[in-house]
Amino acid sequence: MLGILLHKAAYREMVHNIVYPIINKPEVTFVRYDVHHSLPNTANSLIGRAAHIAVLDSELFIEKFLVVTGLKYFR
Repeated sequence: MLGILLHKAAYREMVHNIVYPIINKPEVTFVRYDVHHSLPNTANSLIGRAAHIAVLDSELFIEKFLVVTGLKYFR
């Protein structure tokens, strides 16, 4: 049980150290998009690996995502 608590504390500290400098700047807008893929039930989909690969593997998805949503952040 102690190991789990230490793991959670370390994870929380890592996230804080990455995100805090970004969100602390008033000129920065932090945006998050949730993407849901219809994937078969496999071990890879259970651990979330399949969704990451589906995004990286699909040039069409990345292109459409950038055209519809993402390009406005690069102007």
